[in-house]
Amino acid sequence: MKKLLAILLAAVLVLSLAACSGSGESTADEGTKEAEAQEAEAEAEEGGETEPAGGNYQTAIDLYQNGVKEYKYKAGEFKKYDEPITLTVNNTHDLDSDTFEAMRAAGEPVENGRWIQYFRDDMNIEWVFGWCESNSADYNQKLTLSMSEGALADVFYVSDQNMIRQLAEAGAILPLTELWQDNVNETLGRIMEEEGTAIYGTGIVDGEFYALPVKMPSTNTYNHCWIRRDWLEKVGMDVPSTMDEVKEVAKAFKELADGNIGLCFSKDFMSEMEGVFWAFGGQQNSRRNQWNKQEDGTIAYAEIQDNMKGGFEWLRDMYAEGLIPQESISMGTYDALANYVATEKCGLFYGPHWYGFQLQNFGFKTQNYGMGSEGEADWIEIPLPKGTVDTVIIPGNNTNDGWYCINANCEHPEAVIQTLNAYVEKLFGENNDFANFFACDLNSGEWNASPIHVLSATVDLDPYWILSKATNKETQEVDESKLYEPGTSYWNYIKAGLSAYQYMFGPIDSCFCYVDETYPQNILWNEYLFIPTQTYTDRWGSLVEILDNYEIKIVTGELDLDEGFAEMVQKFNEAGGAVISEEYNEIYADFTK
Repeated sequence: MKKLLAILLAAVLVLSLAACSGSGESTADEGTKEAEAQEAEAEAEEGGETEPAGGNYQTAIDLYQNGVKEYKYKAGEFKKYDEPITLTVNNTHDLDSDTFEAMRAAGEPVENGRWIQYFRDDMNIEWVFGWCESNSADYNQKLTLSMSEGALADVFYVSDQNMIRQLAEAGAILPLTELWQDNVNETLGRIMEEEGTAIYGTGIVDGEFYALPVKMPSTNTYNHCWIRRDWLEKVGMDVPSTMDEVKEVAKAFKELADGNIGLCFSKDFMSEMEGVFWAFGGQQNSRRNQWNKQEDGTIAYAEIQDNMKGGFEWLRDMYAEGLIPQESISMGTYDALANYVATEKCGLFYGPHWYGFQLQNFGFKTQNYGMGSEGEADWIEIPLPKGTVDTVIIPGNNTNDGWYCINANCEHPEAVIQTLNAYVEKLFGENNDFANFFACDLNSGEWNASPIHVLSATVDLDPYWILSKATNKETQEVDESKLYEPGTSYWNYIKAGLSAYQYMFGPIDSCFCYVDETYPQNILWNEYLFIPTQTYTDRWGSLVEILDNYEIKIVTGELDLDEGFAEMVQKFNEAGGAVISEEYNEIYADFTK
């Protein structure tokens, strides 16, 4: 599909894009920019060298290495236009979703919701949703069609990095290096750079910054170990702290009742159970794109390194001892969870923190704070058990969920960045209204109802910190007088019976108890965030198939561990992995020299 889209895109990008629908009159500062542009043009005609307007220009590579050097807008500041302007957007919102329909029925349609009203009232910007499509494949097809018809919005979401390159080379989107520096305020800049400036590399093409990363918290890349505390009490065992103890717990859980299994497992285990590999020094991540720096300064793909073998050996032993059910090898992750966890046949699984929502959907309630009933399942999250390492190292991506590109014909491109300034102030600024704009009664994801968004790296840690400081861990009593936003909202969710928020962010036995212990000091950041090469685009799908095929055979014992792993690495490199590594190292060297 990606290859087909790339071919279609290459064919249609030669067509010109329609002008964006901004309708406001020019402001004073735009007149100044026009004068500067005319002056620069005059200098060029005289043969003199010119520098882009803006006064504090820096190259995209400098932005990647050092970030924004000087902010023209302070924290709390964003532009309000003298005359109304209009911006249109294409993104992945499902405007007909149950959540948005509920909001519409309550008198707040997303097209005129609190975010739209805020930008209108405080900025004089009218945001209008163009076409939106929640399915990623359908979205990409629709995006390609819109390009061919010259019908793209002023700003549009892009999920495929390769598309950024093609858009940039066709002149369909605006370069943003200078535009970003001239308009980003301190709050937005801090959020974008708080986990490192390398995130800018995700949107750079040929030395120019073209796509705004949709920054998200990198704690999303954590893997967690979930366990039934009530079952531990039944078998008379403590919370396991080592992988040997995990195995013994799995055996005891299986013996509790007929039909029980030891460990919830699925065919997606490489993206689902990274914590197993981290326990033995392996360093791959769930996105399977981790590239780590080596002693000689080069980077190498994590999943084919020898330190992965400890995790495979442990899973292999679990399978051989019957603690992983054979039928689960063909199941998808959520099918396995529903088959084993929801039916209370399993008391142990690995997964990201948002699996707390799965537990809530399965009907499990938190037992903390005296909210549960005796005899009910009592799930908790525990610190990742260790195998052969003294410290579990967590591979981390400086995470973004796609990019925003600005139409080359957009009349007010700076207004896109100014809108993001206003967005982050409403959620994370000194005078924020987090309680009403991050979530509301009918929409726990109200933050995503905005036409464009980014989130702070600590958006999930902040409520945990606030709740933790207000909680007596021995009595489990929460002093509500010590709460403030966003901790207040999250505590209210827990009290209202939304157990997912306790499983994920609660002050006791939650995922973020472990995150707080380890972030960011135990994070190993992914070194390669740049746009993939054509070799990667053409061959990565088949390379992952090679890995999947060998890895499952290693776990099930069909292949010898050492010989099978070595053969897998050889096949991976011969099929294009070695070429990709060479190409990636050349790009990495250009950015880091």
